[in-house]
Amino acid sequence: MAARTTENIKLADLIRQNVESMAFPPSEIEAATYEEVSALPRVVVSRPPAEELLATGFVHYDCHRNCGEQAANDPDGNSRQVTGWLPHGEDLILHSVVMIENQWICLTPQLVPAPNRFEFIPDPHLEWRNADGGATRTAFRHGNEVPKALRRDPGHHIRMRDEFQALVARGHSVIEARNLIATSAFRRSKVGSE
Repeated sequence: MAARTTENIKLADLIRQNVESMAFPPSEIEAATYEEVSALPRVVVSRPPAEELLATGFVHYDCHRNCGEQAANDPDGNSRQVTGWLPHGEDLILHSVVMIENQWICLTPQLVPAPNRFEFIPDPHLEWRNADGGATRTAFRHGNEVPKALRRDPGHHIRMRDEFQALVARGHSVIEARNLIATSAFRRSKVGSE
């Protein structure tokens, strides 16, 4: 029971972080980057079972560190970290995977069940720069720091954040609020497409 409670707390924290991180103000750079990245070729990536990844020491939702450590600690030098974009609905999420002997592999375990194969957009224009005296690394593209996601409709995410916060303020749990928003967003998209 304690493990389930800890997992729910982690999930609730992750939901809060994701809602906030996707509600940043729109910019012309984001819109132009979204169009450019959307046109890049995609590859198919495999993800081993979460239990295997966790047993190996990889960390939930820390893809850049997981892949960087794999590349740095591969005794044969066959692993290469590749940063790009994970298509998620109409959005593109900054993500890292590794290429090991021509195989694309995701080393990041998920708390929520996720497909074991997915599309990924390698981005050759991304570069990592050290910050905070080397304590952190930040992704840049054409000299501009990139956000953690590129959104097709930034206003949608800002409205979702506001609705999420209102639901939580009215007493819904974080998980309930997320589920209510997902259901209402799905209903709105179905109505708009009919």
